[in-house]
Amino acid sequence: MTNPEMPNSTEDTWDDSTVYGPSTVIAALDQIQVLIDQARQVPLSASIILNKAEILDLLDQAREALPDDLLQADLLVADADQVMGRADSTAEFTLAEANARAESTLQRADEKAEHIVANATQQAERTIARADEEAETTLQQARAEAEAILVDANAQAERLITTENITRMAEDRAREIVTEAREQDQRLREGADDYVEKSLSELSGLLAELQRRTQAGRRTLAERHGVNFTEIELDND
Repeated sequence: MTNPEMPNSTEDTWDDSTVYGPSTVIAALDQIQVLIDQARQVPLSASIILNKAEILDLLDQAREALPDDLLQADLLVADADQVMGRADSTAEFTLAEANARAESTLQRADEKAEHIVANATQQAERTIARADEEAETTLQQARAEAEAILVDANAQAERLITTENITRMAEDRAREIVTEAREQDQRLREGADDYVEKSLSELSGLLAELQRRTQAGRRTLAERHGVNFTEIELDND
């Protein structure tokens, strides 16, 4: 892998702004958390309403950015090697061995990270697909039941209206049946939203675990090369 050229400097200083930018994956995770925190709550319910398209777009951004973030990790290790080389030119042979070990470690870390990301992505896609499928099935059932109720309501209304002396009673009963049908449709829709919200919560936990593992790997690499991990800004503040 070819390392980018370091900026000229008279001192061996560590400027993280020239090494890497904020993590797109972390930013996407933070945005998902913000959407969950700021989501509008369903009245008389613990459920929330989320924009499905926006959540899926953030997940796509995170998946697309993962290779870039791994490349940033490679650049961070390479830049640390250059700083160590300038600090102690007499230890060239030792640094060469350290670089070789670091490259091997980084390769193993990349392979492990790719495996974790692949598993997490597959699990997330399966969860979303299952949630979409079950939500669609629930909504179809709700529509079918609502249509059946409305058909029955209309039929009952027509039967009641045929008798002139009970016209008002028939109209009141028809409105009552239609109202009940709409309420039933709303309850079924809310049930579908609850399931989607639960699935997204599970996905949020999965992504949080992936973030924790990624940061643990970064911290291990940083400590192995003598870099103070607290100086590396990873949050998208």
